[in-house]
Amino acid sequence: MQFNSTPSRMALKERDDRIVGGSSVSETVEEVLREYIDFINEQVGVYMDALAGFEGHYTRVERQIFRESRLQSSRIGKNGVPETVWASYEDPTKPDIIHNRIIRTGDYLAANSKGGSNEQQHSKAILLFLFTFWEEEIRPRLAAILNIDAHKIKSDIMGDLRILRNAILHSRGILRTDKYRQLKKLSSIFGENAPIRLSYENMHQVFVLMKQDCARMFYEFLGITDPKVNPDEIVDLAIQFPAKKKEDS
Repeated sequence: MQFNSTPSRMALKERDDRIVGGSSVSETVEEVLREYIDFINEQVGVYMDALAGFEGHYTRVERQIFRESRLQSSRIGKNGVPETVWASYEDPTKPDIIHNRIIRTGDYLAANSKGGSNEQQHSKAILLFLFTFWEEEIRPRLAAILNIDAHKIKSDIMGDLRILRNAILHSRGILRTDKYRQLKKLSSIFGENAPIRLSYENMHQVFVLMKQDCARMFYEFLGITDPKVNPDEIVDLAIQFPAKKKEDS
């Protein structure tokens, strides 16, 4: 869904420079929410590119193993020594290169497989990134515009991301029972007292829920009580502003 936003009375009022926390505020709710929606969409793109990269690594190394061993499903070299992958940021054809890691091919394939450890690490990092940008940047700016305390800006999905963030950083990625029961939007994705694992479908469910909540906040903060589309029906979102007229030179 795309919002074509024109400055409302509330937005025009918000544009008046005010001093909040020692800094001048001259932005609108629409502008801040648009920035965050764009940020979410950017993370969706990065996530998709990363999955494609992991799949490419998996396919390349799997083919290399087959060419070397000539035995289907075999990962043991000709001398009975497990084959390894030498990974480097430098050109491997040049002499005296530095390898940043040496790993068994089986472990390398497992890490780069669908749902493997690389995908899990990247998925968790994106969730932490999305929550941190919301909590440290977007939420305080919205609060400054609305002239309210940041804690009064509520979001169920962001609250769930906070719980996941704390579990990832402080509980070794285990979602303890008490924390699991605090989830409001994501309880169906995870298990109680279980490791946090995120599939492709799970990640896109999170992205959709975040965009739906951005739409809800857009309606709420701008006083829209009868929207044409319910936020729960939205699967994608963008905010577009009218093009600025060029000043006559």
